[in-house]
Amino acid sequence: MRNHFTITISDVHGARDYSFKQVFKRFAWILLFGFLLIWGGGALTIWWLSHQASQIESQHLQAVKSYEQVLNEKKNDFIHVASEKRLLEDELAEKTRQAELLDQTLQGLEELIGTSTSAEEPERPVEERVKLVQLNTLGKSLMMEMTPNGRPVANFVGVSSSYGWRTHPVRGSKQFHRGIDYRGEKGASVIATADGVVEYAGYHKNSGFGNLIILSHSNGFKTHYGHLSRLDVKTGQLVSQGDVIGGIGSTGLSSGNHLHYEVSFVQRKLNPAPFVEWSLQNYDSIFQEVEGVPWGSLSQTVNERVKRVEKQLLRRGVSLAVNSAN
Repeated sequence: MRNHFTITISDVHGARDYSFKQVFKRFAWILLFGFLLIWGGGALTIWWLSHQASQIESQHLQAVKSYEQVLNEKKNDFIHVASEKRLLEDELAEKTRQAELLDQTLQGLEELIGTSTSAEEPERPVEERVKLVQLNTLGKSLMMEMTPNGRPVANFVGVSSSYGWRTHPVRGSKQFHRGIDYRGEKGASVIATADGVVEYAGYHKNSGFGNLIILSHSNGFKTHYGHLSRLDVKTGQLVSQGDVIGGIGSTGLSSGNHLHYEVSFVQRKLNPAPFVEWSLQNYDSIFQEVEGVPWGSLSQTVNERVKRVEKQLLRRGVSLAVNSAN
């Protein structure tokens, strides 16, 4: 019986003995060991797979986190780019609006000074148009600085006597009035109507103008300012257009405070009215209204000065044609 073993099983009915050979015992142990080996291997495999799954899950979460971070960065970049795009669009719209406004302003200036092109002519580049406006404006401005224009009083309150025949307010005789009389309070500012030099400043008895100022301007023009209450300039003094030279008064042969204003060209008295009304808006009108003045020669003199300015621009590579000042 050495090769056998006995298993006894007891219950309420008694005990029973089962006898087996030793080979079955070895088989049972082998089976148990195999089971334990398989169970241990399975447990180890499950632990390893769980560990691998945890690592994969961790990597996945890290990848998702990195993706979300990149996505947020791209989203922020997109928002920034979109914001920059809107700003650029707004800036472009504003620049376009300004360009349209400048073009309209330039067109108005071209129409004002007579440099606008007809529909048949090719459109000039903006830079050339601007330079042309500048040069033509310069020419006309020079002409108007040298030639009397505008009112000789700072505050206009009316005219008491115009150029032409009238009854003298003091003598009572009919005489030709060679100037314009401007009303005004005593001491109100009298201004030079063009650049020039003071030819005379003092009390003039023979003319009846009392305190009188005579300004000598370029190209043979002169202006007279009579009946002044005060003299703010001296003989030989240089004055600029718009400078205050005296005050309205009633000195000399006068019936009340006013300014007697005359314009002459080479000793010839001219009607001051066209000069008073002369401006850039009606620049060409004076050339038809005032006869006896060589406007063509005067314009040519002005153009020569403007051409000197044009030469300076040509050195910078800007080629422009200068229109005549008239």
